[in-house]
Amino acid sequence: MPPTVLIPVNRLDRAKGRLAALLEPEERAELVRRSLSAVLAAVEGAGMVAVVLTSDEGVRTVLLADVRVLSEDPHLQGLSAQLEWAGGLLGVDELLILHADLPLVTAEALRDLVAQAPEAPSATLVRPADGGTNAMLLRPPGRFPLAYGRGSGDLHEAAAREAGLAVRRADAPALVLDLDTPSDVRALLSTAEGRASEAGGYLVEIGIEGREAYGEG
Repeated sequence: MPPTVLIPVNRLDRAKGRLAALLEPEERAELVRRSLSAVLAAVEGAGMVAVVLTSDEGVRTVLLADVRVLSEDPHLQGLSAQLEWAGGLLGVDELLILHADLPLVTAEALRDLVAQAPEAPSATLVRPADGGTNAMLLRPPGRFPLAYGRGSGDLHEAAAREAGLAVRRADAPALVLDLDTPSDVRALLSTAEGRASEAGGYLVEIGIEGREAYGEG
């Protein structure tokens, strides 16, 4: 069976704070909606089952009826704790934790990620340029503490090895670019593929390239 895909989504009113100089709050929320839509379409196309984890009831309004939503545990603090709790609740043998802001994601990229993963017990990661963890396939989940945040890629790899898991960095170009900073936005719009993506098309539509902050940094 394919892995279950757990997709954490921040509150829309807090979305993408590092893009505040470039986008208005509602524009940032819409960018999250567009990116999440693309991720969910890729998951469905790959024949996988998506579970969205969020504390924002408004996220439910932009999802298809058959997408399962888990509400965050209000007693837990931080993304890592929420994901560990959700992974335990799902009780699956294979869990793919996937960020919601991967504009170039495709079904083929997700299937290829799974194909690259070692047999269980293992952890297979996709790391962006900043050293984070954009995607992580756990076979099984729950074998080591999660450490999302700055430098999470190194932390996850070290913890997985210490727990006795085989670790692999997947070759997955379509999963490397996320949308956290203005430079990420510029990278997305620098290619025809990026401009044709759902998120890229939205950014072009609202005239992002003509804004003063677009060229800064």
